[in-house]
Amino acid sequence: MTASRRPYLLVFLALVVLTALELGVVYVPGISHGLLVSALILLALAKAGLVLMQFMHLGHETRALKLTVIVPFALPALYAFVLISEAGWRLLR
Repeated sequence: MTASRRPYLLVFLALVVLTALELGVVYVPGISHGLLVSALILLALAKAGLVLMQFMHLGHETRALKLTVIVPFALPALYAFVLISEAGWRLLR
């Protein structure tokens, strides 16, 4: 294996491990729905971060360029979180 392929292989193996963890979390007996969803979201974010840093080549870029890419992805997620929280609040009242 050449030195240029090694980081890609390591990220691929990390993605395989994170995917196995996602499958494992789903089959944990007695886990609450909220904890299940939270764990799956955190694992998905970790996988997305690995893909962004390695396969989109953001790992060696400047902070400004990283923010230019990450902020547009984060804002819709934040907006969805606010809308879902507000809907849940209305249901509980």
